[in-house]
Amino acid sequence: MARTQLHRWLAVVLLAGGAAVPFALGRATPAGATPPAAAAPAADAIPFDHTIHAGKYGMPCLSCHVDARNSTTAGLPSVRKCMGCHKFVAKDKPAIQALTKLWEEHKAPTFRRIHDLPDYVYFPHRVHIAADLACSACHGDVAKMTKVVQVSPLTMGWCLSCHQQRKATLDCVGCHK
Repeated sequence: MARTQLHRWLAVVLLAGGAAVPFALGRATPAGATPPAAAAPAADAIPFDHTIHAGKYGMPCLSCHVDARNSTTAGLPSVRKCMGCHKFVAKDKPAIQALTKLWEEHKAPTFRRIHDLPDYVYFPHRVHIAADLACSACHGDVAKMTKVVQVSPLTMGWCLSCHQQRKATLDCVGCHK
């Protein structure tokens, strides 16, 4: 069977008459099931509160996560971008003092990855941005999160359901390497 035919066949099998099959390809936990408790992630080097930046000041996601326009990852702002404001704003706060120290040492802070997909999944943020999909559709209302948490399962069934609703591609190679 040719590769394109195989992809179409798999898409038909997975969609099973238009309803997304409830499972998460490549994940140990089926969609809808409760995943096993994971070990608590290490703390971020610099605590970051989205309720201040995205909430109180209304900064749009793409003002900091600029790589989302051109990359598969949204990326993080550079320390230079943060220091553009924080060399003047909130300098007395311990988190900003820690950020300033990193800036002076020419180091970047480390942050835990919250939203992670398997290596075989290709997720272009730019396509979703071009389709006018709000970041909150997948990431939740981050502007109200003191500490960002994953709110959507990001499973294959969950993604396919959204693609069906929005009449987006259902071709396997659209999302898989």
